Amino acid sequence: MFLGHWYLNTPTMQLAPLRKLLRLMVLAILLRAVFSGVGLACLWSSGSPDPFPITFLILRWLAGIAIPLLLAWMTSKTLDIPNTQSATGILYVAVIMTFTGELVARLLSTSSRYPL
Repeated sequence: MFLGHWYLNTPTMQLAPLRKLLRLMVLAILLRAVFSGVGLACLWSSGSPDPFPITFLILRWLAGIAIPLLLAWMTSKTLDIPNTQSATGILYVAVIMTFTGELVARLLSTSSRYPL
């Protein structure tokens, strides 16, 4: 996000560093999805009662994983134009969604010993 903001000040910069960080962002989100998925599978297979509403799980997976992945794809397509101003705005929304998803994940993790 900060690198994208720098592109607003210096629009003649090469896009390769921003694309590389975007790929790293996607990798980090996918790794988080794997760990959360394993934690969710462990929770359900342990047979423990559901200590939280399913809406929190849906919010966690939508806001923390699915929407940021969609926004990363949108950012990549925006950089193909190339339009760094729009890409930076999309990255801002991705950061807000990721923060929301991670906050909900922390809330869910207080009642579970698995990463959700």
